[in-house]
Amino acid sequence: MSAHRPAPAPLRACRTERAHMPWRFPRGPARWAALGLLALSAMMPAATAGAQTISAMAAQAEASREPPPPAPAPSASEPAAPRAPAPVVAASEDIPVPVPAVTIFPGDVITASMLTERMMPHATVARSGTMAGAPSLIGKAARRLLVAGQPIPLNSVSEVPLVTKGTATRVRLEEGGLSISGYATALESGVAGAVVRLKNMDSGQTILGVVQTDGSVRVSMK
Repeated sequence: MSAHRPAPAPLRACRTERAHMPWRFPRGPARWAALGLLALSAMMPAATAGAQTISAMAAQAEASREPPPPAPAPSASEPAAPRAPAPVVAASEDIPVPVPAVTIFPGDVITASMLTERMMPHATVARSGTMAGAPSLIGKAARRLLVAGQPIPLNSVSEVPLVTKGTATRVRLEEGGLSISGYATALESGVAGAVVRLKNMDSGQTILGVVQTDGSVRVSMK
């Protein structure tokens, strides 16, 4: 004899009863997922409002910012100030010119005591070729007569000759380790660096040499 089993409840009635049951919060892993969704939905409006507020504050700060002052130009790049031009002497302006204080004869060596100054127009000095400075005259020899008080032309003076024509002049021969010295008669006068002719006193032969600053003449074997 088989046991009597109760008949199952109708499916429609079961579904109807579940539909009218109150909603319950899920449990287990579904519970934590639901909590995360709720927290995220609550934070989104606040985050959006905060982002808008920060953007507005940044825009206001940018608008109120003052432009930086322009940087000063470096002084090294500035061009140097032009130099003042040298003063120009007018043609009609008088300038001091050295003139003989006494008469100077040809061959005389000019010293500072033989000179004085005289005022003359600058144009006259430049046109006549007159000596314009006493230092350029001192130590020079007069080539012609120089009258007192008159300007001294450029071609009227010369270097003092260190070798005088007709005088006995010391001659030196230096070649390698050989050094010989003697005397010869100068056939012409000459200043330092000039080439002069001399006559050998013993043989009468004419030789050439260069006048040295000490007044001697250096000859060679060539």
